[in-house]
Amino acid sequence: MASENTCVVLTLPHPPSNWSMVDWYWKKICGIPFLLRNIFSLQRSGVNALIIYSDTENTALHKKLFKENKLTVKLTFETNITEVVRATKNHPTLILNCGALHTKQEIESGMNFTNQPDEALVYPIDRTIMTAILNQIIMGNKVSLTPSSDGQESLINFLPGKNESHISKPEDFLTQHKSLLQSSGLSNDSFMDKIITRFFSRQLTRLFLQTPLSPNMITILSLFIGLISAVFFLQGTHENSIIGAGLLLLSAWIDCTDGEVARLKFSESKIGGKLDILCDNLVHFSVFFAIGMGLYQSTGNNIFIIFGALAVFGSLVSFLILSSSICDKKEKVSANTIHLNKKNSLTDNMANRDFIYFLFFMSLIGRVDIFICITAFGSNIFAAYLAYSKVRPLLHAS
Repeated sequence: MASENTCVVLTLPHPPSNWSMVDWYWKKICGIPFLLRNIFSLQRSGVNALIIYSDTENTALHKKLFKENKLTVKLTFETNITEVVRATKNHPTLILNCGALHTKQEIESGMNFTNQPDEALVYPIDRTIMTAILNQIIMGNKVSLTPSSDGQESLINFLPGKNESHISKPEDFLTQHKSLLQSSGLSNDSFMDKIITRFFSRQLTRLFLQTPLSPNMITILSLFIGLISAVFFLQGTHENSIIGAGLLLLSAWIDCTDGEVARLKFSESKIGGKLDILCDNLVHFSVFFAIGMGLYQSTGNNIFIIFGALAVFGSLVSFLILSSSICDKKEKVSANTIHLNKKNSLTDNMANRDFIYFLFFMSLIGRVDIFICITAFGSNIFAAYLAYSKVRPLLHAS
């Protein structure tokens, strides 16, 4: 988190010719204006006050920023470079080049004035060359960096931005749009999520980013389609089972989309995360119950009612045990506070939605009876494993 004594300066380079400042910096990337993306990243990093420096007046841009109700950071607009130098004097200072997109992780590294910063991202510079640095950024020139020789208290940290995140020409906006979409998944995605689900969800995310739909609205849409899927399974015929399995796939792809849109639009919330998990499980319960009832209606065999009930029961117990930990882990993974290379646990690998692809295959070959049988036993074995994992520490303690 940023210290209250830290000064943060976001410097706006001149846009290309034929572009006004407001058109350039308010051009949207994944639904959020370019300038606003950087400010939101600073805000998420704990910055509560920010100097936006440009050598020209930008009244139209200022008005747009003041209309943003999600902004909590205090903004100061400055066109006098002498005033910027004076305001930051005797304070730890972080300078950002707004000619690039900056991530929360980069900014947090730049706010580190006590330990050695990430040398690939952050450059400590002498305060004596601060004016020259700001002028170079404004002109859009590549800043020549030399090692700092001042004491620790007088250092300024400079974030030039990663080479691949720079935006200097109009086509760079599309490049960044694609890059953000590509990285919008989660580090704990399952195998099928990574190779299939995210591919389709990103296509849908492109569509939803052009609409006013909120992530929670998209979650409800996913729930609605999932419940329609259950209605088709309830019919018990081969054709309806295939349609139901296809709708369940669509529901899962949209379910991924709500999180992607939330992360890309800085709209994540604890309520949204809990709603997402609740809707996921409501769909699963409904589908398991519907498959059992559908098979009973088509075969007249009571065993399928039992299988459907067992599948729902095992899934419900697992949900009650895992719900709080899933919410917490999802929040940490979304915030990148869990190492990206960390392998998923056994629980993560089992408590995922990859089963929908198995269900789709079994629907195609007309063997949803095998699926519900496996799910009935598998879900309860998994629930028993989770319950044992919960009580095991107590047994060892006693």
